[in-house]
Amino acid sequence: MIASLPMYWQRETAPHWAVFWDAVQHRLPDLPPLTPPDALPEDWYAHWMAPDLILSHTCGLPFRDRLRDRVTYVASFDYALPDTPPGFYHSVVLTRRGDPGDRGDLRLAFNQPDSQSGWGATRGRPFASYLETGSHRASVAAVIEGRADVAYVDAVTWRVLCLLEPSVADALQVSDRSTPTAGLALITALGNDPLPLRTALAEALQTLPDETRAAMGGPVGLAQNRNEDYLAVPIPAPPPQARDVA
Repeated sequence: MIASLPMYWQRETAPHWAVFWDAVQHRLPDLPPLTPPDALPEDWYAHWMAPDLILSHTCGLPFRDRLRDRVTYVASFDYALPDTPPGFYHSVVLTRRGDPGDRGDLRLAFNQPDSQSGWGATRGRPFASYLETGSHRASVAAVIEGRADVAYVDAVTWRVLCLLEPSVADALQVSDRSTPTAGLALITALGNDPLPLRTALAEALQTLPDETRAAMGGPVGLAQNRNEDYLAVPIPAPPPQARDVA
């Protein structure tokens, strides 16, 4: 069996994810150790659709586009984001402090084209140019460094980055936020019973110290999103050819 929880994992917070997983394994002792993101295969879809996948974390866009009929949905973490339904999330629109981000020549940094929070959340808004960075953290850096002017970043990731690097909140401002959509999906392989996993995850969350919960982005529990919640969001057109604008 294989397991991973890669979506909000940062190297600095890895020990906290280990604390959480230890609590899950305490309830389901046969679970494998978590595979860190830098040890996963390059083909994420092969990992998510592996027949021996016991648990992983995927973005809402890949889930509704390619995975929904090939995996079993378990649940979604609820991060109690303000003005956002349980189990949903939104993106914050980040610009450099003092820049309102309402010009027509803005350069967008986005993590990857199959990311709901980094690309899908733009809802087709046009930009002067596009820079694919590979991660939300790299998109934040691109805006701070002036290689881009705006980035859409998952609000939970933004929480974690502000905790790890308080200086980013001094350099950037939240100029807007996207419409909330169904949050990242916890999935298991087709044929696996999601109920034991759902129960173990929910119980493990309740045992976490505040420091660990904060380092994970602040999960307060689990929510069950409906299939329709994911399918209601259109599949976005791919971004124009991205190029480094440095």
